Amino acid sequence: MGWLSCCECKSKEEKITELDFSRCGISEVPNEVHANSPTLEVLHLEGNKLKDLSPQLFQCIDLRYLNVSDNEIRAIPPLISKLSNLQVLIFNKNVLDGVHPNLNKLSKLTMLDLSMNDLGKVPEAIMSLINLQQLCLNDTGIDFVPANIGRLCNLRILELRDNNLCELPKSIRRLTNLQRLDVSDNNLSSLTEVCESHSSLTELWINGNNITELSVSITYLKKINDFDASYNNLESVPKEIGHWTKITNLILSFNNISTLPKAIGNLRNLQVLKLESNYLEELPSTICKLINLEELNLQNNFLTKVPSSIGHLRKLATLILSDNKLQCLPPEIGSCCELSILNVHNNYLEKLPEEVGHLQHLTTLGVIGNRLSYLPLTISKLTNLKALWLTPNQTQPLIHLQNEQLPDGQVVLTSVVFPQTPLNEPSVPLPSLGNHKSHISFNTERADVDITTNTSISLNRTPTPHYKELKRLREILKNTHVPVNQVLNVSEIKEAKVTHISGDLNISQASLNNGQEPQPTEILEPANEHANAGPKQPPPYHIAAAYSKNAHLFAYGPPSPHDQPKRFSQQQPSNIHMPTPKMATRHQMLEPNKSNDIQMLERKSWPFGQHTIYKVMEIEMPEFHEPGDFQIVAKNDGIFVEEVNVQGAMYEKLHPDDKILAFDDTDYTNIDPLAAYQDATRKIGNVRIVIISRKQKS
Repeated sequence: MGWLSCCECKSKEEKITELDFSRCGISEVPNEVHANSPTLEVLHLEGNKLKDLSPQLFQCIDLRYLNVSDNEIRAIPPLISKLSNLQVLIFNKNVLDGVHPNLNKLSKLTMLDLSMNDLGKVPEAIMSLINLQQLCLNDTGIDFVPANIGRLCNLRILELRDNNLCELPKSIRRLTNLQRLDVSDNNLSSLTEVCESHSSLTELWINGNNITELSVSITYLKKINDFDASYNNLESVPKEIGHWTKITNLILSFNNISTLPKAIGNLRNLQVLKLESNYLEELPSTICKLINLEELNLQNNFLTKVPSSIGHLRKLATLILSDNKLQCLPPEIGSCCELSILNVHNNYLEKLPEEVGHLQHLTTLGVIGNRLSYLPLTISKLTNLKALWLTPNQTQPLIHLQNEQLPDGQVVLTSVVFPQTPLNEPSVPLPSLGNHKSHISFNTERADVDITTNTSISLNRTPTPHYKELKRLREILKNTHVPVNQVLNVSEIKEAKVTHISGDLNISQASLNNGQEPQPTEILEPANEHANAGPKQPPPYHIAAAYSKNAHLFAYGPPSPHDQPKRFSQQQPSNIHMPTPKMATRHQMLEPNKSNDIQMLERKSWPFGQHTIYKVMEIEMPEFHEPGDFQIVAKNDGIFVEEVNVQGAMYEKLHPDDKILAFDDTDYTNIDPLAAYQDATRKIGNVRIVIISRKQKS
């Protein structure tokens, strides 16, 4: 019996089919590979120090999967042809400068990854691998794609990003089975080669090129699910984009887009829409039809208002409106019941609508750089709020707020940071100097008094940017011209900056209080035996925001995907005069000796009476209705339903005082009320969809 057991164990050992030596620090192929060569099918050697592949490796004739990425291999040996059963070959991130012609003998190969090697051109041997389904040649230094790539008719995934391509061959139209095409970070100026023949395409990434317009042929890709055209020179979006009814992610950031077509409302499955850093001045009313939208980023545009119909976006969780020209927010925003992040930094807002207090899922509210004098009292109803950013010098996500009654009797929330002072306008991005030569000189002379008075000075440098970020900046410099006599704003280069850290944290609060002494009773500090030592302070806002999980939501410039969280000193930067008072805990705010208004917050019911919620609704008109079923009237702030006929088809569907936002595709929120009334009167008998804003009691 023991002899039989030994035989079984030996049999099992001989049938080893997979070995994993990834990230073991080895510099040569282990002997175990040769020992198990008759049965080995999967071999992982990635993340080591291999400089070549030993001949014994190519005796594994049944090998189907070979991963040797992230090594130091200089060449693929001719013996690669021995691995005739190989299906997956991953050779990315080595130091290859070419590929041996014998690679074309791997007729069963379905996936080949040669990314991040300095190939210089597409190896001719690849064009014979007609069974390839996935080909990755990212960051290989190629500047053209051979015309015979059309032979790879089984390709489903083609990745060519981060190269020097100026155009794609017309033969790429023969790749009718393509599901993913990535040509981002190249020098393409058009994309006419992608057309209706690529009917299976679901992912198309063309970001980081020089494309000025989207050809109509692209918009016939009816299965497209993910499209990224950011960092191009697009000036418009074709109306045919409305054919992309299955798309979930649409990214058009950092372009020159000034308007959006109404057809964008057809994208009913859209979940993420990013349009930051464009030239948008208004949004189409049809944006309310994006009922599945979860993230909307409109940062750094020229928006002056947000359509009231935005309240119809019930699933919207993230709304970024910073760096625009907004003067107010519509009260209907309170109808976005799933909103958790609202960022309106650097606008012209003078007040927030009280309906913001109905956003019970709101965790982050950013209003830095506006003209607010106070916050609505309903803000204190946001029980899930974790961060309220009011000033860039804020050291904690929440600060103390107190009640104040205005001369008209309205009760609001105020703080020492009010009234706000708008931040400086963002300066023009750093332009190119062309051939202009600059000279930098350093003053090496230093007075002794400086040495003695600044002995505690320390310097802190942010991480060096990733090389792709530098490449993008270089492209911006190359494509922008600046007069020679123009003085450049060097502070705009944020990738590597030096900050003067001061160790003195005991600075008077008078700088935030117009020279007046603060009232200590307004700042509620926890009383314990360690109060003298003071709590450990988090990093200032500009550091916390830059390295937080949602840093891209608060950054003033485009984020880098390679930034990693860092540890920062608790020292206070010298450009921050005084940290903002900390937010008192809810328990401290409800102490018995505090004001009666604050004590009432612990009651479950809202103590200030019922408030109205503006709910945006889409009403579908019955097939047969008459103009007399409801009457409309024009007022100063729009057109409203004046009366509903109790015998008509619209009874109980429309209510008096409902504000009409749109008839079908006609947006009345951007039209003079009188002109809107006249147009609506003509269409009232033929309208099919009416979008309204209705006041409801909370």
